[in-house]
Amino acid sequence: MRALGFTILLLGSCTVMAADSNGNYAIWGSGNKSCHSYNLARTAQDDNKFRDYTMGYLTAYNHQMTETYSISRDMNLEQVLSWLDDLCELKPIISFDEALVSFIAEHLEQRMKFPPGGFRR
Repeated sequence: MRALGFTILLLGSCTVMAADSNGNYAIWGSGNKSCHSYNLARTAQDDNKFRDYTMGYLTAYNHQMTETYSISRDMNLEQVLSWLDDLCELKPIISFDEALVSFIAEHLEQRMKFPPGGFRR
């Protein structure tokens, strides 16, 4: 049931996933930065903080959501970052957190629900 509520919130608004009763939640680290900051870091090849944030964010999502083994399916980190590059180029004012929420919303239906080989706990 929690996953259904999260999914409804996620699909209903790309800026709010789940949070307090007003839709607010604390964003730590690079998620607080703008896509413009991400673009500059990528250009300067100084994007390790964004890489780490992305891996942690997607890992946390995979861990917390039911029927989700991998939200990015078979995409590797470079492919995820390339997707974020495209979005952040178009929308440099949005937060990096919002860019990741958009990634999740766009990839939700294609997510990998179980590990390769079908192993289920």
